[in-house]
Amino acid sequence: MLPFSNKTLSLIFLSSGAITYVPTNTQHKLFQLTKFYSVLQSFSSFHNKLWFLPQHSIINQNFFILLQLPKNQLISLLEILPGKGIQYVRSSGTSASIIKIDTHLNTSLIKLPSGVRKVFSTFSLASLGAVSLIENKLALNNKAGYYSRYGKKPINRGVARNPVDHPHGGRAKSVKYQRTPWGKTTKFK
Repeated sequence: MLPFSNKTLSLIFLSSGAITYVPTNTQHKLFQLTKFYSVLQSFSSFHNKLWFLPQHSIINQNFFILLQLPKNQLISLLEILPGKGIQYVRSSGTSASIIKIDTHLNTSLIKLPSGVRKVFSTFSLASLGAVSLIENKLALNNKAGYYSRYGKKPINRGVARNPVDHPHGGRAKSVKYQRTPWGKTTKFK
């Protein structure tokens, strides 16, 4: 298996009956059942319940809404808007942190791993802790033939080859269009 290509996934059961895979965080336990409860099904009643139960976990142990998470702690697997899906902080070992939460505008300011500060909705989902497999960052590509030791062969373009090796090869100084292996042009089709 190539480094950087393996990920740990969690099997998630949604309240609608759907089943999906989500990248997991460092606090994930093996064979832990995670179930999403419908956050957006009745948004107004959910919003009213939230003020009465600020510490109540909407989602079982792994995922929370941003309003429930503490400031200045590692968070990961963020979605920018509720129901949009995980789009930010998904790589192995990465994490972000909540800088500021504005309850009047329902927004939160989050510092991403790149150092960029971005505004997210406080009702969007996030996970407490960094993304799993932090050890993937320890592997360094600092030698020639690094990937070939893992069975990945080098790839070069057909245009960089000679005409005997590839149908697109040669033609360095004249304009001749790319051709199929049988000599027909692939241009203007």
